[in-house]
Amino acid sequence: MTMKLSFPPLLISCFFAFLLSSPYAIALSTDITLSAHQANGKKVELTVSLEQIEQLPQTIITTQLPWINGQAAFKGVKLSTLLEMHSIKPSLIRLKALNDYTTEVTWQEMLQYEPIIAIKKDEQYLKIRDYGPFWLIFPLDQYTELQQTTYLAKMIWQLESIKVE
Repeated sequence: MTMKLSFPPLLISCFFAFLLSSPYAIALSTDITLSAHQANGKKVELTVSLEQIEQLPQTIITTQLPWINGQAAFKGVKLSTLLEMHSIKPSLIRLKALNDYTTEVTWQEMLQYEPIIAIKKDEQYLKIRDYGPFWLIFPLDQYTELQQTTYLAKMIWQLESIKVE
């Protein structure tokens, strides 16, 4: 006699809803890979998780973006803080998204505008479907020059890797 297990569709749906209900569930589907050379010349290659970013000093940028309706408060770590904690002082920062989109930010732009790697929008974790789990945010409302296409193109979402040169 063989016994066949059967799970009703409602039970399966409830299980997946439970799994996805965690604030980290979809947001944690990726980490950021950071590769660079430290000031002493030593090569650094590491993976940074959402939990690790959350442990760093957090900054909030409240701004309007062309991709969302109205103003939003984005919370995350300054890109400069992440790099400085690993003794990295670059001249050029190359950023890559999950869809292979790439952009560059100079050290000077990073210091002048202090973009953050946002993990939350209005206190909600960013999910892949809403530009997350990591989104490089510049304070557009604070610096009008950032509203140019050149800078908007630097605001990479679904950030996957940072390569520092």
